[in-house]
Amino acid sequence: MYHLKIKQYVNHKLTHRCGAFIVAALLLMLPRIALAQGLNMAPNVTYTPQQVIGIVLNSMQKNADDNEGIATVFRFASPDNKLVTGPLSRFTQMIKRGYPEMLNHTSARLEDIDLAGDVALQAVWLQTQSGTEYGYQFKLSIQRGGTHDGMWMTDSVIPIGKNTGVRI
Repeated sequence: MYHLKIKQYVNHKLTHRCGAFIVAALLLMLPRIALAQGLNMAPNVTYTPQQVIGIVLNSMQKNADDNEGIATVFRFASPDNKLVTGPLSRFTQMIKRGYPEMLNHTSARLEDIDLAGDVALQAVWLQTQSGTEYGYQFKLSIQRGGTHDGMWMTDSVIPIGKNTGVRI
């Protein structure tokens, strides 16, 4: 009888821990799963700056004729960013004319992220179908107040260079 109770207790604990692990893994994968399914992504207090950058990059890479990828990127632009780049129609034209290398890139290489309080800086290198790499500096910040309070959002994306040579 004693061994049966121990076995039931152990099975209960293992099941509970496995369930908690599965829930945690799913929460970490939600942004990627939702994007892969083409769901409308929007800022959320649970997203880290790395996840926001991943959502933005995946949205740009998978942008289609309906420009839903660009619309997703615009949703993750901070309110101050939107004041300068919006509305969405203007933002779409800005991306297509000023940042065309970001659209439908083949791969992304991210350098170490620099986190300092409420600000995150991330250098990203995107490879185009021609094999050329274009670098961009992402600046994100946690929003304070308003409808996006506590959410990481993109303040700016600045071109930092072009690499046509071979990396060592």
